[in-house]
Amino acid sequence: MKLLLASAGVANPSIRAALVDLLRRPITECRALAISTSSYALDGGPYLAWSSSPARSRTRR
Repeated sequence: MKLLLASAGVANPSIRAALVDLLRRPITECRALAISTSSYALDGGPYLAWSSSPARSRTRR
């Protein structure tokens, strides 16, 4: 198992390069798991975690 912890996503070029290196293939060819509970410590964190859920957007269609 390979893990890359990035609190702000992969917008930073060095984090993006590290992710591509770990994956050994383009990001577009991969699936990802996001564990959004790390945002719980922030103001409004539980809402941030809930609102980022892909399952939530599927149920609203």
